[in-house]
Amino acid sequence: MFRQKFILILVACIALIALIQNGPTFLENRKLDRYLADDGFHAYAYDQFDESSFALFTNEDETLVGLAEMSGDGYGAATVETLEATPFDYIEFEHEDTYYWGVRLNNNPQNVASLRIIGERMQGEHVLNRPEEDAFSKYHILKLHNVPQEDWTIQTLDQNGQVIDSIDL
Repeated sequence: MFRQKFILILVACIALIALIQNGPTFLENRKLDRYLADDGFHAYAYDQFDESSFALFTNEDETLVGLAEMSGDGYGAATVETLEATPFDYIEFEHEDTYYWGVRLNNNPQNVASLRIIGERMQGEHVLNRPEEDAFSKYHILKLHNVPQEDWTIQTLDQNGQVIDSIDL
């Protein structure tokens, strides 16, 4: 009997700690989801950067992809029309000197391990999935500190670093 009470108290303490640590994030995501749903959008993915909640979202027929931010400063969103038959769709959202990107992988997301951004004076690579673990997502939100100002290329790579798809912008 004592053992069951001890286990129950231990589980309750762990749940309380998890709620305290993740409660504000959960509530912010629900609030952001409510804003999006009120406008007829559906969120794919949520992420936290700094003190802001971000959501990658789409409309009902998936002809738009968007990125929304909710912070203490308020709510903001950007959308872009998607094109048919592209290997991936992306949306950028600028806040001060930081860029946030939402990426929806359209072609074989289970094979995509990373995304490479190549610009005139910069190159960055972001891990998206870990195909060797059989875990993948086709929706990602990235935080970028440097974004090319002129011509640039976005590439998806497999787990061996080989280019799967490439788009020049």
